[in-house]
Amino acid sequence: MNEPVKVKKLLWLIYISLVLAGLLLIGNALEVRFFTKLTARLGIAVIFSAFALLVGKDRPAGIIATAIIWIAVLITFFN
Repeated sequence: MNEPVKVKKLLWLIYISLVLAGLLLIGNALEVRFFTKLTARLGIAVIFSAFALLVGKDRPAGIIATAIIWIAVLITFFN
C-alpha cells in the first residue's frame, strides 16, 4: 500500500538524472570544454550513479536514474 508513495517521493531522482543527462549531451554537442573530456563525463556518471543508488536503496527510481545517465554517456562516446 505504501509503494506508490515511495515511488512518488523518489521521482525527483529521475528528474535530476534527466537534467544532468541533458546537460551532458548539450555540453558535448556545443563542444563545451569541460563536457568534451572523457574523464569528466565518466566522473559525473560515476558520482551520480553512486548517489542515485544510495538514495534509491534498490528501488526502481534509483536504477532508472542510473541507467539514464549511463545511456547519455554512451551516446557521447559514439558522437
